[in-house]
Amino acid sequence: MSQAGKQSAAAIRQSGLDTEAIAEQVDQVLGEDLYWFPVRHHSPGVAYHVQRTILARKPKVIFLEGPAEAQDLLPHVIDSKTKPPVAIYSSYRDDDNVLGLAGIASESPDIPARFASWYPLVAYSPEYVTLQAATKTKADVVFMDLPHYAEITPRSDLEPLEEPPPAEVLDQDANPASAATHDSDQLLFSSRFYQQLAKSAGFRSWNEAWDTLFELDADQRDTEEFRRELATFCAASRRTSPAERLAIDGTLDRERHMWHTIRQTLKTRKLKPKDCMVVCGGFHLFLDRDDLQPPSELPAGTVYTSVVPYSFFRISELSGYGAGNRAPQYYQTWWELVSEGRPTDLLAEHVVSVLKRARKEGEPLSSADAISVSQHARMLARLRGRTSPVLDDIHDALVTCCCKGDPADVGIPLQRAIDAVDVGNKLGRVTPALGRLPLVSDFYGNLDELQLAEVMSKEKRQSVQLDKREQFARRRSCFLHRVEFLKVPLGKLVDASTQELATGTLFRERWELRWSPKVEAELVERNLYGDTIESAALAQLEEDLAKHASQAGAMCARLVWAVNMDLPGAVQRAEQLCGEAIDDDSRFVSLCQAITHLTVIDRYAEYRGLVRQQLAELIVRAYDRACFALPAAANVPEQEQNELVEALRSLAELVIRDEKTRDLDRTLFTQSVRSAAQQTNVPFLRGAFLGMLAEMREIPTDELAHEVSALASAPIDTMVTAGDLLDGIMAVSRSSLLLGAESLIEAIDTLLKAADWDAFLVMVPRMRAAFDRLHDRHVETLAECVARRYGLAEETSLTELSTSVGAAALFARIDAEVANILSDWEF
Repeated sequence: MSQAGKQSAAAIRQSGLDTEAIAEQVDQVLGEDLYWFPVRHHSPGVAYHVQRTILARKPKVIFLEGPAEAQDLLPHVIDSKTKPPVAIYSSYRDDDNVLGLAGIASESPDIPARFASWYPLVAYSPEYVTLQAATKTKADVVFMDLPHYAEITPRSDLEPLEEPPPAEVLDQDANPASAATHDSDQLLFSSRFYQQLAKSAGFRSWNEAWDTLFELDADQRDTEEFRRELATFCAASRRTSPAERLAIDGTLDRERHMWHTIRQTLKTRKLKPKDCMVVCGGFHLFLDRDDLQPPSELPAGTVYTSVVPYSFFRISELSGYGAGNRAPQYYQTWWELVSEGRPTDLLAEHVVSVLKRARKEGEPLSSADAISVSQHARMLARLRGRTSPVLDDIHDALVTCCCKGDPADVGIPLQRAIDAVDVGNKLGRVTPALGRLPLVSDFYGNLDELQLAEVMSKEKRQSVQLDKREQFARRRSCFLHRVEFLKVPLGKLVDASTQELATGTLFRERWELRWSPKVEAELVERNLYGDTIESAALAQLEEDLAKHASQAGAMCARLVWAVNMDLPGAVQRAEQLCGEAIDDDSRFVSLCQAITHLTVIDRYAEYRGLVRQQLAELIVRAYDRACFALPAAANVPEQEQNELVEALRSLAELVIRDEKTRDLDRTLFTQSVRSAAQQTNVPFLRGAFLGMLAEMREIPTDELAHEVSALASAPIDTMVTAGDLLDGIMAVSRSSLLLGAESLIEAIDTLLKAADWDAFLVMVPRMRAAFDRLHDRHVETLAECVARRYGLAEETSLTELSTSVGAAALFARIDAEVANILSDWEF
């Protein structure tokens, strides 16, 4: 028995399990005529022994734990032009709402629920190696796992419901396009047996335990002994896992489908069990052979399956993939070195790769460090009872030998290098014989038609200038907006002028485009939404509209998207929903955002064929409601105050621009601002409201100065709010500062003379922040006022101080010290 087998046996005894009963159960399964081989996803050690077994036994049929709905894709997976990492992608759309989840698993009852599943494969995945070995031995492979959409719990099984069930009850991802793969590891490491094993053996993580037990020196172990030890490990784990969990998480239903598939295939093809083999997760090795209950029926709907390119990052744990491999590139290197007959080179190759990457991050590391890390990793492995290092030993050695300080601080570049080399950047490729998903095909078709295909052949960033008054440029713009809306990272809009129509620049856009490996991956995830870019954008827009139904700002932003994407029907619907959202929303900032979006659309309404009267009505409705909402927002929390002030400024600019048309009630706005100034208890917001009234000539600028000077005689706790008050004034004031500079400087001077040292220290940082908001022209104006007040000659500039070199150096040191002190202050 290997060291791993001894550790498992000890943990079985310590867990209070019947050792003989487990051994008998394992003997019974492994002794069946039907040959069972337990596996773990993305395990090169298991893959090594699976490959040896298939090549030695040469079974006629191999039952493999893979998505049954993808059976027809097997030739494309093993095609010589398909290069892992790849993934079998399966999507399901409940078009007729047979599950009753529209509006629960989707944004509204009008939008069908969508679900997707990914089944990733790397070169050393036991499942992929099974397919390759089966090809060599001419064995048939049967995918036997239950299709993912059969596991979705219908609404009828969830009622009565007072509120929508959580996503985990529906067995779906919050993002329907994210990887949805069963995580068998959860079943194993959550078991009481594994917890006892980890405790007694000193394993700090599930990955360290697995690598020690089943990856370490796997190529040097006897296959049947390896198979038995892995089966024993899984049997003990299953015996100490809660039985009710297996029913809830879909394990039992999947096992019924597997067992049903095996029995029916043996019967239909008249096969002898001894001529067949089963490759499945180790947990399923002990499925109930007496459970003849039929598996769940497949719900009606649209199902699409394909093989798509994948990446090492998306297979890694860093991407959030539940059944992820923690270091895809590390195990890929192990797999390649074993096939080359030099597995002992793994430590040196991985360490050197990490140090090379760390040097690019700026770390001063050398070949001597590589030697030191390798020696330290071997020492750690021996101390921890291992014959050679596993990845945890290598990680610890890297940090110990290469990190000169606190790893949480100075070790960040090294950790980035470790992660980058562990994961790798390998991208997969799928055979052209398979063809593309409809959405992907439409995407490339659009690129060709719009003469943008060159972007996908180069990694260099390209700039595209568009004048949307030209028909071809307009089509390009619509396509790029649709792609951006779908979050496909082809490019971004970096310059869209909003100047007046007369300048001829209102319709110009500049896009920065660049190919990325993520482009096709994101397209695949959006396949759930439609077969074309246009239909997918429309479906995504409908979902967004339903999601933001009561948010005026977000809803009007979607209207802008609909216009830019040239979706006429969606524009009309979005316009209607915007009106409803405006009527329902009572948040000042959201309503101001809505007005901003609507005015942008209004500027080129005729060009887009929109009815300006309807837009004007929406703007007035949003404006009126924003004015009424302002006083209620006069005491918002600090984290929302800057956003409110920006909204206030944007609304004021609209009112000032509207002076000629008089569509907006200026008096309503100024009265709302005045009311807000009276109701607020926040000095910063009071300054902003008063500053806005002065800016619009509703109060004299001297009133701002009086507000500041009044604080000179106020109690200390009130006096120190002067910096906040000034910050608010200067956040909105422009022309009023120029007109009232003299009185404001006089007020500030009075305040500072009245303040003692402690009060001054509290006020000055916010005062400094207030002046930092100003344009150079305003700073110069205020500086001139200070100069005149203190009798300085007009030609003397306060921004250019002449002094001795020694004095200048002293000032510089003092200023640097003050800046260093203030950098730790929070305001």
